[in-house]
Amino acid sequence: MANYSDEAEASAAGLRIVHEPNQHRFAVYQSEPQGDRLVGEAHYSLIEDSIIDFDHTVVLPELRGSGIATLLAQRALDPEVIGSRRVHASCWFITGYLKRHPEALPSA
Repeated sequence: MANYSDEAEASAAGLRIVHEPNQHRFAVYQSEPQGDRLVGEAHYSLIEDSIIDFDHTVVLPELRGSGIATLLAQRALDPEVIGSRRVHASCWFITGYLKRHPEALPSA
């Protein structure tokens, strides 16, 4: 199984991460001959205007361990997405990512 360390590698393998704000998620699609297939997502909820809660991250079983969830976390925690909101992570994966990468949070 491939292990993707950045979005360029994932893109070269036919994967793309898309922010879908109307669905409150970052989705990973895999290009296939019959069309794109949703293979993972990081979902969030907006609590009022001041908090963004990342509440679940999921990747299809056959792609787990490939680094896709980490790429989702990196993209989801982009300062342009978070803005001035406080980050809350009720998702265990995002919580773990933030413990390993505290620099991913905007400075207080």
